[in-house]
Amino acid sequence: MPVEAKAPDPLIGFSFGSRYQSDYNFRGVSQSNLQGSYQTFFEAQFFNNFAYAGFATYQTRLPTRPDMEFDLVAGIRPTFDKFTFDLGVIYYFYPNEQRLLNPFTNPATPLTAANTDFLEFAGKMTYVATDNLTLGANVFFAPNYLGLHGEGTYTSGTAALTLPATFFPWLPEAYAGGFSLSGEIGHYFLTSAKTSATGPFGSTAPGRFPSFDLPSYLYGNIGLSYTYKNIVLDVRYHNTDLTAQQCFALTGDFRGFVNGGTSRWCGDAIIGSITFQTSTASPGIYSEPGGLLNLFR
Repeated sequence: MPVEAKAPDPLIGFSFGSRYQSDYNFRGVSQSNLQGSYQTFFEAQFFNNFAYAGFATYQTRLPTRPDMEFDLVAGIRPTFDKFTFDLGVIYYFYPNEQRLLNPFTNPATPLTAANTDFLEFAGKMTYVATDNLTLGANVFFAPNYLGLHGEGTYTSGTAALTLPATFFPWLPEAYAGGFSLSGEIGHYFLTSAKTSATGPFGSTAPGRFPSFDLPSYLYGNIGLSYTYKNIVLDVRYHNTDLTAQQCFALTGDFRGFVNGGTSRWCGDAIIGSITFQTSTASPGIYSEPGGLLNLFR
């Protein structure tokens, strides 16, 4: 018999979606003032997902009051057997920021940086240990973390376990196979902040604060996800080892200026999210004749 012809790898593909989170938590720190956040994402993939470029938007409520967070991403994803690597770059852009000033000094002294945009280099690896278990390792490096002229290095390990449908015998068979348990443990290494708000490179000039060491910290999360067609539901517990005082020093949470220098943005949190996603590689309901209506069948 002749060898069956193999379909050529796609030259270009796309993935996109939207998400709502009860709190936008970034590496253990709330970016939305412990409130809900609407998010979108889009990615173009080239040469069978070897290279990619895209963007994501996040609704934020930060001290500098940007309109949103807008991330630009690009990189490559080489695959070797059970290993997949992701080497990329991320630019975090916060449009229309407004510097927070202390109105009780003359002249008013800055309490936040004027511009918190920053660039980050990312290296990620995943290993498919079994059909149900995937392990990962990540490292991210920002030479100018949050525009503070200090370095930020985040390293973490991840694990994701697909749960067998037999764990949920009370559910109909069509709905019992979409559960997974996943978690992450990481450490954020941060150096000294040196800006016009802290005093450039240790300056103690009048009206400026001396530079200070940003608090490095441990972060972890664990959660349960459920995937049904093009929808992912997730409930996740997040926590850090930052104190309320360290959290204020790190975030500049505006309430800290009137409550004794503390913030709740870095404490333990249970966060839920719902994500609608699709891609040309896995179109889900879009490949079915009923389209969107197949979500309800």
